[in-house]
Amino acid sequence: MLGPILIVVSYLLLATFLVAFVFRAVRIARLPVHLRWELAPVPHEKGKSQYGGSYFEEYEWWTKPRAKSIVNELSYMVQEIVLLKSVWEHNRRLWWFSFPFHFGMYLLITAALLLILNAVLELVGSGWPALHTAALPLAAAGFALGIIGAIGLLVKRLTDPQLKPFTTPASLFNLALLLAVFASGGYALLTVGDFAAGSSGFVRALLTVDMFVLPFSQMMHFVAKYFTYHQVRWDDTPLSADSRMERKVLDLLGQPVTWSGSHLNTDGKKNWVDIATEVDAK
Repeated sequence: MLGPILIVVSYLLLATFLVAFVFRAVRIARLPVHLRWELAPVPHEKGKSQYGGSYFEEYEWWTKPRAKSIVNELSYMVQEIVLLKSVWEHNRRLWWFSFPFHFGMYLLITAALLLILNAVLELVGSGWPALHTAALPLAAAGFALGIIGAIGLLVKRLTDPQLKPFTTPASLFNLALLLAVFASGGYALLTVGDFAAGSSGFVRALLTVDMFVLPFSQMMHFVAKYFTYHQVRWDDTPLSADSRMERKVLDLLGQPVTWSGSHLNTDGKKNWVDIATEVDAK
């Protein structure tokens, strides 16, 4: 009786994950137009990103096609996602714990994918035992790195005054939860006689409880990070007349300004165009 109940619960949790994940991803994608940074270099600029240039340096740039390099962009993304390049450059003391934490998760995800692939092969014919064998050292390294990273990040958040403004109960709970996942998985790997053969339970755990928590936690930052880079930092598309971007900007400029400041004469009714016109007139 317990088996069917667990299957039903697993499907309900998986459905909850999918609905919540899609809802939050769409909500992020539909946020108002970002403030255009227009900062160089942008990795997808072909032949210019290496020295920090941009297409704006070209004479009459608006009349010329823009050359892009998907290779440069992918190279930057790999360094950022896998190696946490920005953390290494801007907060190296945090990188020593953030890198093993994230890389440990990557290894566990890879191990889980191997196990899922083997399960699919078993359903359609015969499995490939080598997939189980390969998953074992990946899982072991993933658990070990995850434990080191989670403990280090917890200590940093509790002791580093620079991280205090960004340390919330939710962030501490997420780290503690993931530490428990890493530690319990590592314990199972060391104590279970044949961990590879019993790893189907580990796959079920990844597809149930952990996936249920993900869309409701700060771990959704991996989705937001896509928009941060591709639609904020790297969005250098020129604003052209009658474009979708122009319509969005005009709509935002028509919204009333509800806050005030010494440099603005707002009354809750004036919009950005009104204020900008007044400032120019002065």
